[in-house]
Amino acid sequence: MGIRNLRNICRFFTIPHFFTNISLQSPTSLISSTASSPFFTPKPSFSTSSIYDPHIYLKLDFQSVPSRYFCSNPNSSHKRKPHTTSKQVSEIIALICKGVNDLEHRLNMMNVSLSLSSVVYIFDKLASERVSALMFFHWLNVSHRELCCDPEIGNLVIENCGLLGNFEAMVPVLVEFNVQRMCLGRRAFRFLVVLRLDKDSRMECVRRVVGVLDKVGGVCRSSGVKLLIETFSFSGDFDVAEFVIEETGRDVSRYNFLLRLMCKRGYYEKVVDLVENMKGIGVEPDGSTYNLLVSCLFKIGKFVEACQVLEMLEKENGLPDEFTFDVLISLLCKHGRIDLGLKFLDKMTLKGIQPCSLTNAAVIKSYFESGKYDEAHEYVVDSFCKHSYSSNESYTLLASLYLKKGSVLLSQRILHEMMDRGLKPNYSVYMKIRKCLEKKNKIDLSLELSRRYLSFIEK
Repeated sequence: MGIRNLRNICRFFTIPHFFTNISLQSPTSLISSTASSPFFTPKPSFSTSSIYDPHIYLKLDFQSVPSRYFCSNPNSSHKRKPHTTSKQVSEIIALICKGVNDLEHRLNMMNVSLSLSSVVYIFDKLASERVSALMFFHWLNVSHRELCCDPEIGNLVIENCGLLGNFEAMVPVLVEFNVQRMCLGRRAFRFLVVLRLDKDSRMECVRRVVGVLDKVGGVCRSSGVKLLIETFSFSGDFDVAEFVIEETGRDVSRYNFLLRLMCKRGYYEKVVDLVENMKGIGVEPDGSTYNLLVSCLFKIGKFVEACQVLEMLEKENGLPDEFTFDVLISLLCKHGRIDLGLKFLDKMTLKGIQPCSLTNAAVIKSYFESGKYDEAHEYVVDSFCKHSYSSNESYTLLASLYLKKGSVLLSQRILHEMMDRGLKPNYSVYMKIRKCLEKKNKIDLSLELSRRYLSFIEK
């Protein structure tokens, strides 16, 4: 009777807002006081010495929950049920933590609809208290099916199982992920970093997760393996990331993925070491591997070694592709090794590959920074003859560099030379040079430049 009377009480909205007044959880307050509960799962054997990292998990105080949660799906089958209040959300969490035997019945009797944000809140609180969320998830899968189809909820379930060492419970959830072709998200394996495990326990934990992924296969395994590598790379634990590759199959693509993550974080020396390790264990590097290696060698100033790698690559696989050439020349010029950059530029020309405008710009800037202004001008003129497609950008850059150097008269001459060759100057650069001429009381030169520019664009 009570359920029927409540059916048409409320309308539902789609604007969730919560998580106010969040404060950091202290390590001691994260130990659950419900150890005697039948639904409280003790810490697994591999994590007996582990605690929560207080900087990763947040304490979500029950009193900070807003007075209303709003249904995230207005077309939900539960739209006739009233939405939960903050008090009811607190009651749900308390019921789960107490481990009542008739949890599903009590939740059904509450006759309320949960939003995605409120469910995430509940999972976060259960994670911080180290309480199993499986009973709640099973109820949710029946009563709020549309929420369980959300990847975020699935990832939270995986995380909760991992925190409690319940790896077998991950399998049915991941099987459902495979059915829906959903990839795992970063939250799923965050517990591997949150738990402060020693090295042996961490390795054992990785083995058990990999065992789960092997069992379910599909998109979960492919996305899960990359996620494991990424998780440990972000925490700087590259040895464990490499161990993941060893456990899942020493594939060059996985090593390249790890190498790219190392490069992004600036661990260039480790990239060099890992490539050497790959060769030692019989994993042959491919073109992508060598591109990453050469880039890292340049960034740590080992230009000779980088060139040796390129020469070796050239002998074994032929000359690098145009993208590799452009990257290498730009890196060499950036590090002041224009002599080596020009050497590769010659090889590029012999292969019939035209450098892109960014490569030309890198060469011109390198000449200028080393005080070789005439050589920079000669390069621009030579580029006009060989690579007319980028001549406008090259001339404009040269004029800008002269202007920045304070040589406004030389920058004006470059614009004149451009227009004599049929190239239109960049308007903003043209105006900057005109204004500088006027500031220096070179009114005649400013007017002449203006006349030339106007007659050029009117053609």
